[in-house]
Amino acid sequence: MPRTLNDIGRKLPGSIGGWTRAAPPVVYTPQNLSTYIDGGAELYLSYNFRQALSLKYKTTGKDEITVDIFEMGTSADAFGVFAHSRETIDSTVGQGSEYAAGLLTFWKDRYYVSILAYPETPAKKDVVFTLGRTIADSIEGRGTLPPIISLLPAEGLAPQSVRYFHHYIWLNSFYFVSDENVLDIGNDTPAALGTYKQGGVGLVLLLVRYPSAARAEAAAARFRKDFLGGAPGDLREMKGGRWSGLLRRGDLIAVVFNAPAADAVRAMFIRIKG
Repeated sequence: MPRTLNDIGRKLPGSIGGWTRAAPPVVYTPQNLSTYIDGGAELYLSYNFRQALSLKYKTTGKDEITVDIFEMGTSADAFGVFAHSRETIDSTVGQGSEYAAGLLTFWKDRYYVSILAYPETPAKKDVVFTLGRTIADSIEGRGTLPPIISLLPAEGLAPQSVRYFHHYIWLNSFYFVSDENVLDIGNDTPAALGTYKQGGVGLVLLLVRYPSAARAEAAAARFRKDFLGGAPGDLREMKGGRWSGLLRRGDLIAVVFNAPAADAVRAMFIRIKG
């Protein structure tokens, strides 16, 4: 079984369904990834990107199928990249996949894979999924989900909304909090976020695990001051009558955003087991 990114690349066929490899694969590293993904490399770099292999299949005309295989630092990082913008839940390929308009993405172990065939046709779709399954079958073992994900209460959770990250800029892309890193989120603070439907609006729960209780308390203190404005009980009514709140439990911080009432914040905190 393949053990490296190049081993996986060698398992891909030279031709498939009338499509032929256009050229040898190109390998990208953290130093030159931005030359390939202009403006988008930061996402991968923030999830401990190691290297990527890219290749194209072509047929008559100008159509092409692009295969990109990203090796991340851990399986948690691969899941994080995959879940970053997903909108559906599917496990057709790998350990989780999504397909829309000619684009198949999936993750398995420490690898995130993107296969694009646009514009979509039924024949192209068949080739895309065959390539996807070939890659997935070539990856040894299975990765584990980030442990902090398991602390998100299951009842009412929209599974496609679950995100994992350890860079504060992604929190702001999922739910804008501040231009500043008010929760001290970094490489050593795994974070998970999920949306729950309450009162017809999406209540957002954020969990952040810190290396120590002291570090968590320091982050909590800044959040209380900068976001909650020192509101009593760590609960604050925000614009539009929605509520936010903070709970620190040892080295874990939980924050609820956009709750319909203060009681909804308290009820969510009670459900957190970690």
